[in-house]
Amino acid sequence: MNNKIIVLVGPTAVGKTYTSVELAKLYNTEIISADSMQIYKEMDIGTAKVTEEEKQGIKHHMIDLINPDESYSVSEFKHDAEKIIDDILCKNKTPIIVGGSGLYVNSLIYDLDFGNAKSDNKIRDFYTKYYEDNGEDALYEKLKEVDPLSAEKIHKNNIKRVIRALEVFDITGEKFSELNTDIRKYSDKYNFILVGLNMERSVLYERINERVDKMMDEGLLSEVKELLLKGYDKSLVSMQAIGYKEIIDYLEGNIDLEEAKRILKRNTRRFAKRQFTWFLKDENVKWFDISDVKKIDETIKEIYKYIETN
Repeated sequence: MNNKIIVLVGPTAVGKTYTSVELAKLYNTEIISADSMQIYKEMDIGTAKVTEEEKQGIKHHMIDLINPDESYSVSEFKHDAEKIIDDILCKNKTPIIVGGSGLYVNSLIYDLDFGNAKSDNKIRDFYTKYYEDNGEDALYEKLKEVDPLSAEKIHKNNIKRVIRALEVFDITGEKFSELNTDIRKYSDKYNFILVGLNMERSVLYERINERVDKMMDEGLLSEVKELLLKGYDKSLVSMQAIGYKEIIDYLEGNIDLEEAKRILKRNTRRFAKRQFTWFLKDENVKWFDISDVKKIDETIKEIYKYIETN
């Protein structure tokens, strides 16, 4: 059985949706989302969830899985995604994984073994969202406070291990540095072809700003209001996501709407930078620059040629 899998990564707003759909059409295959926010139902606009029009008839998986007040761990994602991958492979098709969430992507492409220490999905989700919203430095500072020895051994860019160390400490009170926990190798279960999309920073940031304006025009404000009216508390992991917390701040009267939009654009730009930094660390990613969106179809042909020769 063919076990080739295409993994398309890159920062938010870079063009992963269009590129993945065009590749899926070329391969007559299906797409698996690796986005930690698009798993939530009723959160469509703020997560830039792929629309039916954008899908162009291509089947998408791992979207709209749970309600905003439910938890869903990285390990659950790995289990569910691998089942779908195997089903697609059994059809003799090449699955396409599209991801902006580094932890979700890494759960598939790496064999990660963190020993037999207890785990708690809610705690892990909390720290995952804390990282996504505040960055690696803030997360790393938390680890330095509770387990300085682990902080010395774990590089701050190894987000997965930093989160795991914090999770273990919160659950057991024991320091991660005192456990037998080692750890990371490239998975040999599948033949992953990693493709990254990038563009000039100024172009990407302009696309992000335009996307936020579009979200507002499409009704992001109403979407957040509706979620709050349904009883979804602002403290939920889902409601603390970029695009929702800024609007909630406005609705609570803490800032005006223009300031909410400005902060949302800023936070999204910062998030995109962290995404790129994350994926850039993986030397297995082949990068393609799509700064000139008018030539995107030509670049997709180049990506197709690259995949076919690997």
